Amino acid sequence: MDGAHTHGHAHPPAGLGTAVLAMAGAALVVSVLERVLMFVLIGIAVAAALAVFGLACRVVAACRRYQQHTARLDAAAYLSLAQADAPRAVAADPVVLRQALTDLLIPLLADGADSAVGHGSHQHLHLHGLTPGQAAAILAELQARHYVDREQDGGGQ
Repeated sequence: MDGAHTHGHAHPPAGLGTAVLAMAGAALVVSVLERVLMFVLIGIAVAAALAVFGLACRVVAACRRYQQHTARLDAAAYLSLAQADAPRAVAADPVVLRQALTDLLIPLLADGADSAVGHGSHQHLHLHGLTPGQAAAILAELQARHYVDREQDGGGQ
């Protein structure tokens, strides 16, 4: 042989030192994982809370959009109904209305003049559908007739 030789390279049997080293390594890994796992769990909890908050915000926004949409539809329906209403008829001839009101008021005025407490009575006129000019003309004529009736009765004003 020329001086080269080989020795057996077999691993020594596992002993007490190897077991202690393995246990210390496992404890170190568990300690590190415990701290890291705590931060990982806190991160997951924060992410879940943010996800729930975001979902709630989306639900609120969707509800508001729905309410605004239905309010617009209601307003549009109301406007279409309001526009569909026929315009209120205004009497073109106030003479006919004046005569009808006079015919209704003459008995009332006569009853008021005949009563002992004639000064305390009053009438209510409802002049719906008339223009202000028509209503003023009717009231002026009724007032003139009332004063004429009182002067004929000798009451005068």
